[in-house]
Amino acid sequence: MANFEEKDLINNRRYPLHSPASSSYLNLVSQCQQDLVKNGACMLPGFLTTEATAQIVAEIDRIAPKAYPCNEIHNVFLEEDDISFPEDHPRRLKEKTSLDSLAYDHIEKGDALRTLYEWDQLLHFVAAVLGEEKMYRMADPMAALTVNVMKKGQNHGWHFDESLVTITVMLEKPLEGGEFQYVTDLRGESWNDYESLNDVLSGNEDKVQTLPVEPGTLLLFAGYYQLHRVSPVVGDTTRYVATLCFKDEPGVCNSPKVQKLFYGRTAAV
Repeated sequence: MANFEEKDLINNRRYPLHSPASSSYLNLVSQCQQDLVKNGACMLPGFLTTEATAQIVAEIDRIAPKAYPCNEIHNVFLEEDDISFPEDHPRRLKEKTSLDSLAYDHIEKGDALRTLYEWDQLLHFVAAVLGEEKMYRMADPMAALTVNVMKKGQNHGWHFDESLVTITVMLEKPLEGGEFQYVTDLRGESWNDYESLNDVLSGNEDKVQTLPVEPGTLLLFAGYYQLHRVSPVVGDTTRYVATLCFKDEPGVCNSPKVQKLFYGRTAAV
């Protein structure tokens, strides 16, 4: 397989991460910040080159059989069931998620996806967009960089993320289904619109938006505040999406319980 240098992985003309002092870089950062505030999402289509995307898909094809099957029943807040709320309250309603998960330690050094994640210029770009003076790659040896492998019939149920902003890269999409869908304005710093949330969970899709995320797209998504899901995959083309975890403090790891839940094992750090 070909080895990619960091600068060859992305469309440098459109996304000049290699030139952080340039006006085009500063304009890009500003536009991303505006998109996050206005839409809760910032999409960078064609972030990866076509060649890099194909290379990463080939790498994931190689290791996909190692993916751990996650079949979860959860509430949308990804929290323990709180019996202080009524049984039909949105905090207690159950969603189903079925997907396979590849961990960071499945991805070999030198692989294009790992090279992208470990590229300092990408880390600095994410920090700039999020207005952080410094950010760090997650220290978790499994959760720092993951790939969701979703096959025919698999889905990700409605949920809010634990992280304020999630960074993903679409690598391969199915011909049908597997759509990233979300609903805004259901949650804030200190409030929840339970009535509207209940409407969505009851099947009302009037406020559901679908993001047209194509392979090669980098997505920054304020998933803590916005309810979102991935609809069931249709057909035989697998959906591959990588999640790149960056934190505002060093040394962050998931608990052994969470590691076991998503990867079927724990890891010493």
